[in-house]
Amino acid sequence: MTETFRVMIIGTPYKMHLYQPLKRHFPSDLQVDLVSASLGHRNVPLLSRRSGTCFLPTKRMIDELIRFRPDVVFTDSGAYAGWYAKFYSCLRKRHIPLVAWLLGDFWTEYHALFSKAPLRVKAAGPFYFFTWSTGLNFADRILAVCKWLESIVKSRFPMKNTGVLYQGIDTECWLAQENTLFALEHPAVGIVQDNNIFPKVKGLLWFSDVVKQMEDVHFYIAGGGPYTPLVQRTYSGLRNAHLVGRLPYPDGVRRFYLSTDVYVLPSGLDCCPTTLLEASLCAKPTIASKIGGIPELIIEGETGWTVLNGRSDQWVSKIRSVLEDPGLARRTGENARCFVAENFCWRTQAAKLSSVIRDLQ
Repeated sequence: MTETFRVMIIGTPYKMHLYQPLKRHFPSDLQVDLVSASLGHRNVPLLSRRSGTCFLPTKRMIDELIRFRPDVVFTDSGAYAGWYAKFYSCLRKRHIPLVAWLLGDFWTEYHALFSKAPLRVKAAGPFYFFTWSTGLNFADRILAVCKWLESIVKSRFPMKNTGVLYQGIDTECWLAQENTLFALEHPAVGIVQDNNIFPKVKGLLWFSDVVKQMEDVHFYIAGGGPYTPLVQRTYSGLRNAHLVGRLPYPDGVRRFYLSTDVYVLPSGLDCCPTTLLEASLCAKPTIASKIGGIPELIIEGETGWTVLNGRSDQWVSKIRSVLEDPGLARRTGENARCFVAENFCWRTQAAKLSSVIRDLQ
């Protein structure tokens, strides 16, 4: 009889919908419970409304751990989830392995968030940093979402076991066909990017130089977030730039990808951007910034291209070459769809994570 291991996945609230496919693809000998990290905290009045990062712990997460009695805890929330897993190990009086999944460059994002925050929010910064870094330090294994980020983790936690687990994607959702498309003006370049992290948004702000040089091409920018007013001011004087705001997810976003001719991701900071995977599954040729983990998601010249930020001449040249060669765009898009479907589907990521979990037993 095969022994069953219990795995609790504690996920960031806005990522929960992405983890349902991960749960489905786990092998039958791993029993999975998926809970939101918000179960373990409540907001701090005045602070959480502004920064979204300051929380007080609650007993509900411990109650859930005691109910499910996991043998392994896996989380993408390095703060309280790590502390809860450590405390639960003490309650069980045996070591319960913790696997932490780091989805971004926490250190750069932390400094960007609190350096520009109001004083009352900035005062909570050291506490936030302490809970996150200590929570990560409790982990038996830290998985980074790309090789680039793993190198950063190794430099900060040289004694930790590390690995790479890429962001997974539900292929069925993005391979679905659309009967109607958005009425965009062509040639149309699509960008989907939330404006939540300033180092990331800086790439989009700089990209306005490219848009200025391509007056005959229409650029459609979807997304929202606290830095949206800054993006709006940057692009306000450009007639060929169209800011469409947030789109319904996933159906509206899928229609958007399919309505464009090429997908572009001008980012100042990224590890494993989901939008790049989504656009690839929609068979769109992709051109993205050569930063962070983005080059790991593209086979250069076969499934897409990466270009250095600041080289507007190269961006313009590459975008034009794709728009002016429908055959190249079609071949690259089809290659991208096959590459992403094979290497970044949740079935592949679930198999890799299952192997890590078994190694910890």
